[in-house]
Amino acid sequence: MGGNCLAREEDRRKKYEECIKDCDKAVERGRELHSDALTRKGTALTKLAKTSKDYEFAIEAFQKALTEHRNPDTLKKLNDAERAKKELEQQEYFDPKLADEEWEKDSIIFPTSYGTLQILIDLDLT
Repeated sequence: MGGNCLAREEDRRKKYEECIKDCDKAVERGRELHSDALTRKGTALTKLAKTSKDYEFAIEAFQKALTEHRNPDTLKKLNDAERAKKELEQQEYFDPKLADEEWEKDSIIFPTSYGTLQILIDLDLT
């Protein structure tokens, strides 16, 4: 008999303490199942993030799972997703193409050639 049906029967028979215990078990089991589903969702989102490069949804799913039921496996998966996100951000930061684009932007703001600097000095723009 399922936890809810058993609790209903115990309530009907006025076995209230047993009913309360079984209700608590059913609620806890529900949290575990909800947490398991969220962990599974986070795992799938992590796998998709390897191509989409967006770990936010996976991290959010793992965090929700942990609020439902604290589980070491889910915590490890959350840490792995956060680490992968950080590594991706660092990799993007050190991407040579992005670095060249940033260099071009900076060289407009902060001229590096002598002639450009001399013009700015002559115009008293420094």
